[in-house]
Amino acid sequence: MDCREFRDKHALYVDLMCSALEENEMREHARRCPKCSRHDTVVRRSLLLVKNLPVIELSPQFQERLDARLRASTASLVAPSYPVRPSYRTFAVLAAGVAFVTYLAADMLLRVPTPLRMAPVVATLPELEPSQMGTPTFVATVPTGMSIWPAIMVASQAQMHFVAAELANER
Repeated sequence: MDCREFRDKHALYVDLMCSALEENEMREHARRCPKCSRHDTVVRRSLLLVKNLPVIELSPQFQERLDARLRASTASLVAPSYPVRPSYRTFAVLAAGVAFVTYLAADMLLRVPTPLRMAPVVATLPELEPSQMGTPTFVATVPTGMSIWPAIMVASQAQMHFVAAELANER
């Protein structure tokens, strides 16, 4: 266990809410690490001090006086004693803001999109390479029982050659 893990789980350790295995690991780490041992001691002493503080007893009229003060403070927050009127400057700023938003909305709605003009695309057919695989001699050797690798090469490149032949016919 490292110091970070010890501090993360320390509240559970103090409250006896961790497993027995974790509790043993925490105890061993606190025994070996002086910083974590000091942290544990400070926390436990602080809790002991808080637990030993005397109980505060409220006066009998405390709740009534608190309620009266809360009502008085919320009443002053809700209804101000003077009428609130916006100034001319506030009105001018709001009017300018509304006018600007209206202008932006009208501009966006009424704007006519301009067509996008791009340079034309010029495509050319690639130069056809003469195929070594399509010669009559090579094709004649495939069905005669020769090794199969030439047939596999022809099949893997067949699509490329067929497309190139089709493009050549379209010229």
